[in-house]
Amino acid sequence: MMTEFLHEEMNHQEIKELTHEQEERYKEILMNIQRDINILGEISSDRLAKRRALEKIKRETIGNKKRLSSQILQKIFFDISNALIKCLGDSVEKCRELSTQIITEFVETIDPVPFISYLMPVFVNRYSQPEIIEPSEEIRLATVELILNISNISKKEITPFVEDIIRILDRTLQDPYPEVKKVSCKIIISLVENAEHQVSFFGEKITKSLVPILQHKHSSVRIIALQALKYAVIADASGLNDIINTLRNLTLDKTGSVREALYKIVSEWLLKLRDRYSYGDKLLPILFAGFVDEVPKYQDLCRSYMDEIGALYEYDWESRLKDQLDYTPNDNNSNRPRIGSRHVVRDNIMKILDKLLEDIQDWNAERRNKSSQILVTIFDYVEDHITGYTGTIIPIFCKVCTTDEVSLLQSISKSAELIGYYVEPSVWLDVITPQIKRSAGGAVQSRIGCLKILGSLIHGSDPEKLAPSIKYISSIINENELIHNENAFLLLEVSVVVKEIINKLLPSNIKETNNRIKESIGFIYFYILIQLKSSENSINAPGVKEMQFNIDNSLKLLTKKHEFETISQLYNYYFDTLMNELSKTINVWNSYSIEPEVYYNLLENSGELIGQRLDIIISNFIKLFNVERDFKIRIRMFSLLHKLLTAEPLLLNSTHQLSLYSKIIITNIFIANSIWRAGKKETIIRSKDMECFLDYLNLQDKLEDKSECIIESQCIEEIMEKELLPILISCLEDDDVNTRDNVLKIFNKLFHKDYCKAYSAEIFKKIYPELLKRMDDASDVIRSHTSKTFQYLFECISQWQNYIQNVEMDSSETYIEKSLDDVHYQMIIKGLAIHLDDSNNLIQNDVCDTLKSLAFASHTSTTTLSKIPLKTMIIEYLNSVRSKHRNSYFIDSIIQYIQNLK
Repeated sequence: MMTEFLHEEMNHQEIKELTHEQEERYKEILMNIQRDINILGEISSDRLAKRRALEKIKRETIGNKKRLSSQILQKIFFDISNALIKCLGDSVEKCRELSTQIITEFVETIDPVPFISYLMPVFVNRYSQPEIIEPSEEIRLATVELILNISNISKKEITPFVEDIIRILDRTLQDPYPEVKKVSCKIIISLVENAEHQVSFFGEKITKSLVPILQHKHSSVRIIALQALKYAVIADASGLNDIINTLRNLTLDKTGSVREALYKIVSEWLLKLRDRYSYGDKLLPILFAGFVDEVPKYQDLCRSYMDEIGALYEYDWESRLKDQLDYTPNDNNSNRPRIGSRHVVRDNIMKILDKLLEDIQDWNAERRNKSSQILVTIFDYVEDHITGYTGTIIPIFCKVCTTDEVSLLQSISKSAELIGYYVEPSVWLDVITPQIKRSAGGAVQSRIGCLKILGSLIHGSDPEKLAPSIKYISSIINENELIHNENAFLLLEVSVVVKEIINKLLPSNIKETNNRIKESIGFIYFYILIQLKSSENSINAPGVKEMQFNIDNSLKLLTKKHEFETISQLYNYYFDTLMNELSKTINVWNSYSIEPEVYYNLLENSGELIGQRLDIIISNFIKLFNVERDFKIRIRMFSLLHKLLTAEPLLLNSTHQLSLYSKIIITNIFIANSIWRAGKKETIIRSKDMECFLDYLNLQDKLEDKSECIIESQCIEEIMEKELLPILISCLEDDDVNTRDNVLKIFNKLFHKDYCKAYSAEIFKKIYPELLKRMDDASDVIRSHTSKTFQYLFECISQWQNYIQNVEMDSSETYIEKSLDDVHYQMIIKGLAIHLDDSNNLIQNDVCDTLKSLAFASHTSTTTLSKIPLKTMIIEYLNSVRSKHRNSYFIDSIIQYIQNLK
């Protein structure tokens, strides 16, 4: 019936008249294949017969098309089309394949329009079902390629069949074979080109069908799907809202060509869609993603597209932009975006910002990073129009900056810098100040995020605009919870903020307010820097090195702003003001106070000025070394004192006035802190105290002018017997080896001839027994040093006796011993001689040298040290104990040495 209908329809309407020759040729071919046509129409025909029939039909007809005209082929196809269409559903795959091939080749040769209405129902019936009926991927591919050819050839004539084809595409777009998907996408493109109006009725359906293909693993499939989507949206943009998230995900695609296709398609939509400005808030962020693409070529491409969009906007809204275009025309040599581009972004900025701010908090790291980068680009288009949105942007920025993602932080920081550049400081300060204060006492990370944003805002600000707000900013950061915090990362961010502020300081900011340095901007930030520098953090802790680097750079920059040459000059400039501030609270400092560290830094870096401020420095030292103060404070001050006493040059004596404070220093610091008290902490204090006392005594040796005295002899004379000696003797018994060792070295210094007037026979009688005890010390080092201290003692006794013999006494004065009794020398000789038989050879050598020094002191003394000559006393005693010693080598050495003295 269908064949007869086809004949009637075609004869009257479509089939052109053939010439006599063509008619003869047509009948000849039809006669040759008539049996094959019948075989194909017979249900009982076997598969082999059908296959041979199809092959013969192909060979006789389309396979011979070079000798046959299109008119003949069209009439032949009219006769065989029913049989071929029937074979499209044959159970034999080869028959389906051959029939598809034959129809395809006929369509490419003849005018297929008259046959579409008979082919399409078969395609719809076979390829629009929920389940795949055709198992062969190759046949499915060939079929969709056939539909594509029909569409391309038919042009506008395909219009009545759009709905049928859409039904087919709805399934073929889901085909598991990628090539079928690709050809299906091409069909969509062809349909839109040929029948856009009819396709527009199905635009939303097509758009949704394309979404899964946009996520296909093959990049080529994703690219062609994007192309199809471009045409589908141009036909009908109603489905765009449903797929916008999928498109935004494609900005993160790993394949560059996919991203390039996406940028091109989005830009074309923005240029060609009838209601393009309605979709600006959705499409512009995708185009801006290209501005920050990792491939520079794509960045340039997107910028050129944005320029075109701006130019189109200027054309569309010429009346609205006329004044601006006339008075501030676009400058091609400027990096500033053109007027139209800026306006098209500003028109959509509210919705764009809402989405981007949501995305920078997304769970996906790539999404967060990309969105933050887009924000940086968009702010350059919005410029100062971003002011109205700072109340929304800055709190979210502060929240996001609690992360440790470097790339995200960099992008957010750049965005904040742009806000600082385009927005008045008073505006963003009103927003961020509550954020910083609200986070006080809460999570440290929250405050870190706020400080990161504050630093970036300041970095981007104009110095002139920022100047009035600089003092207000100092009140924000100059809080104990911030600058006295134990968290190194928080302090690092504070140091960054301070560095940025100092970098923005103008000369007018530096000057004092009514000549009051304390209220000057320069002093406020100098004090903040010193407090940060004084924070107790290990240098190896994360963030500390960076913080110290920022502080050092800030101090250098502040020095430059003050027009000083060195940082010491900066310290000197603010020394008195800062010292007065510290002195006000010095009595309440404790181990948790930052002020002791500030005091340390101030004295450490003030250079020669500290020699000019000894009054207040020594006064403060006495308060800080008070035995009632916290252990940590005293230890820290001993560390500072040690550093000052060992520094070269000696800055404490830069004005040569240190000697005036010698008695105060020794009495109120060294003696006061060396008094024995129970506890390990007190043991440490005594050790540090004796170390610093020794450093103080060593200062005399460092003086270039030997006539100058650091410690006046009169000072030692006044305190030796009643104050100093008991303390030194007590410390000789200390548990700490270093303390005992330092006391011995202190005695060595105090036995100097300049201080011999401070001694008396009674003092010597107290000293030598204690030294003899140290000869039995558990530490061989102490024993060795004690034997050497005896040598200094003998020299001191000799100097003292020479001095005392020449002193004239009044009759009213009490009796004063002018020499030691022989019994004391005998005790010393006896106490030392026993160690000549020591098991430690080094101790034997030291004691041997000590006894020789005693003999030498007696020999060289201008006065007689004892009634019995000491040389005789030594020789007689050594000979008396010779038999008790295991080895008489050292005894013989001493006797030989004495006998050689003349």
